[in-house]
Amino acid sequence: MKDIEDPLKIVIVRDMWLTGTDIPCLHTLYVDKPMKGHTLMQAIARVNRIFSNKPGGLVVDFIGIGEQLKEAAKKYTQGGGAGNPAPNIDEEAKDAFLQLLSDVRDLLPEPSTGKTYGAWRTMSNIEFEDLFLNCCGHLTETDELRDDFLAAEGKLNSAFSLVNHLPDCIGFADEVVFYQLLRKQLKKTISGPSPKDEERSKAVRELLDQSIESNGVADIFKASGIEKQDISILDEAFLEEFKSHQQENLRLKLLAKILSDELRLREKTNLTRYKSFKEMLEQTLQKYHNRAIQAADVVRVLIQIRKDIEKEDERTKQLNLSAEELAFYDAVAQNVENLYDQQFLCDLVRDVVQAVKKNLKVDWTKPHREDVKAGVRAAVKAVLRKRGVKPEYLETLTKQVIVQAEAMFSNWPLPAVA
Repeated sequence: MKDIEDPLKIVIVRDMWLTGTDIPCLHTLYVDKPMKGHTLMQAIARVNRIFSNKPGGLVVDFIGIGEQLKEAAKKYTQGGGAGNPAPNIDEEAKDAFLQLLSDVRDLLPEPSTGKTYGAWRTMSNIEFEDLFLNCCGHLTETDELRDDFLAAEGKLNSAFSLVNHLPDCIGFADEVVFYQLLRKQLKKTISGPSPKDEERSKAVRELLDQSIESNGVADIFKASGIEKQDISILDEAFLEEFKSHQQENLRLKLLAKILSDELRLREKTNLTRYKSFKEMLEQTLQKYHNRAIQAADVVRVLIQIRKDIEKEDERTKQLNLSAEELAFYDAVAQNVENLYDQQFLCDLVRDVVQAVKKNLKVDWTKPHREDVKAGVRAAVKAVLRKRGVKPEYLETLTKQVIVQAEAMFSNWPLPAVA
């Protein structure tokens, strides 16, 4: 708990930590236990330590200890209990919410005359989709602008959960929902998995209900003319259509995400091959961001990568190997393909994969299971020797097999291939 980088963020405490620990970074105490006197003063003192830019501690009272706190303060502090243990948080929270609302608005384009973001439920589907897509296009002009919006919206969402009961703030509910909808769609432009725990906690606070879907909420892919979130859409016909479509920057980000997510999944099964595709994609996008190439050039590269992926699938069939075995084939073949024929390598990797899987155990890639990894390494070497691999290649091939195994089977015994 003392380490602010540690994932542990909350603890449930019964006795000892209430009076016998010093953790300066603690900032919030949730009280659901009767306390009084010295014990109560000690408990609330857990969150009043000076730390970095922490403005002070917050005590959230679920049981009603206000009177006991006044009595304890009167006895144990110089203020004699004159202070207010519960300042007017509503006013402070309202001011903070309105400032955050202004911060979010500053990041968005001005809506057309007579329109406001808070009035989106009253718009026709076409009006709403135009407004929504315009915001998405604006916010995806740069990754920095998109990320600034996501950060600001996250703070606004948290602040609104504190003031949504106030008459002065409830009128902003639909506007906050609109920004939530933007956030949900903008996250689709970010490659890779989303932080699940953060998303779950936000879902608890969400204002969205079942009626939203029936009010014409746009899906960012469909609104951008991308009907399927699948790499199969990448072909020459799509390229021709792409050139005539608006919001090309937004469309490009969505296409790159589709391909990047596909490569991320496939990289788990074939690190050697799909890492090169991933690097090609990243280099192409970097050239685009540097304005060295046009959007259509990027789409051509995406189409070529999609074709190469299809060739990989075909190669799996030709070699009569599983996707799992093909990954190890590529890891081994990159150094000895000129020394051994194809059939020899196919037979070799089948035995190698079996040897690896027979020796895997839970957490085998973790430092404290080095003995397990050593066992896997020894089993691989034994197969290589048995198959007649030359001594000078044993170490190199063993290392490549272990690297591929770590990429594919790091979560063993969970399924390695979806």
